[in-house]
Amino acid sequence: MQRPHQRSRALIAGAVGVAVAAAAGVLATTAYAAAGCRVDYAISSSWPGGFGANATITNLGDPVSGWRLTWSFTAGQSITQLWNGTHTQSGAQVTVSNAAYNGSIATGATASFGFNGSWTGSNPAPASFALNGTTCTGAVGESPTPTVPTTPPTTPPTTPPTTPPTTPPNPTASPDGPVAAGYETSNGLPNHTIYRPDSLPSYRMPIVVWGQGACSANGTAILPFLRHIASYGFLVLANGSPNGSGTTNSAMLTQSMDWAVAENNRQGSKYYGKLDTSKIAVAGFSCGGLEAYDVSTDSRVTTTGIFSSGYLNASDRAKLRLLTKPIAYIIGGPSDIAYSNAMADWAQLPAGLPAFMGNLNVGHGGTYNQTNGGEFGRVAVLYFKWRLKGDQTAGATFVGTNCGLCNTQWTVQQKNLTL
Repeated sequence: MQRPHQRSRALIAGAVGVAVAAAAGVLATTAYAAAGCRVDYAISSSWPGGFGANATITNLGDPVSGWRLTWSFTAGQSITQLWNGTHTQSGAQVTVSNAAYNGSIATGATASFGFNGSWTGSNPAPASFALNGTTCTGAVGESPTPTVPTTPPTTPPTTPPTTPPTTPPNPTASPDGPVAAGYETSNGLPNHTIYRPDSLPSYRMPIVVWGQGACSANGTAILPFLRHIASYGFLVLANGSPNGSGTTNSAMLTQSMDWAVAENNRQGSKYYGKLDTSKIAVAGFSCGGLEAYDVSTDSRVTTTGIFSSGYLNASDRAKLRLLTKPIAYIIGGPSDIAYSNAMADWAQLPAGLPAFMGNLNVGHGGTYNQTNGGEFGRVAVLYFKWRLKGDQTAGATFVGTNCGLCNTQWTVQQKNLTL
């Protein structure tokens, strides 16, 4: 089994709209510089050597069907991860283009994206932005208005940043589950990463198919979290190859299920008779959560997990009426850019659908790349043990007025849950 030796990077990826307003004491500025558009840029968190930022484009001109935003950093900053779009950087020059789902901006409407970056010495906001080659001024025909940055914090914020400032754990360290786990690949399932216990258990393993944040094709983007789940005796099939690039789609989750069923039935496969194909969870983070929604009506799915995600448009919520299997939302609290979307989805779930909503106020990045996936990893394991293994003790974490997550740092909501 392949065991990576490179440090895993935190991937904070999203598929939702409005950027978070900057908190007091962090850099917040509105850059103006051209007819037809405005860009609101905010540093959402900062720590030594790194920062998180959000940008919101407001289209004040004619509708656009695809967008490209450019700017220059002035102090050597570099983007390390970006969500709700794709980016290139050459020296100081940055270009961010729309994702597949947010390319259209009507007049007066907005599109948002966020990113994590590195910096040394100072971290000033960009002086100006250009949308599709036209410099943004904030209103049609207005003169440029200078940005007014405030002093960024010199110490990490008291609220956990969306990307943990600590060094990620050694990828070869064993998770705290019952068995050691790692990942591998298969020619029969290209562009995926397969997480499993190092030694396959004697029982049939339930299956978790996973969509990555930003619909990223990097299957090891949140390695500590997914490996931790596998260490409890689950086969986790993640979209994207190890350290891969590009984008994914919901069909890749279906491919994961197809492959698992076929391998379980194929004589000569290491997974022959080793998988419980009657117990499959489909889940994903941010854009990956939207992918999970897309395949949640597959007859093979036992339960759905939506992590820091929610439908972008009210019209999409009509699809929620098709849900028939238990669902869980694990969200990063009000500071999560997916929070309002997830809560809107929650309000429109079908009557009678068993559903859990847990909010931990850590922001959109969750805790995926903390040791063993942090608190999100712990809760995900408990949920999958309940729904896929029938573990009633784990189920008590989510059910009832005295549930294990009730009256803790988590904010809990429940619908139609019983043990």
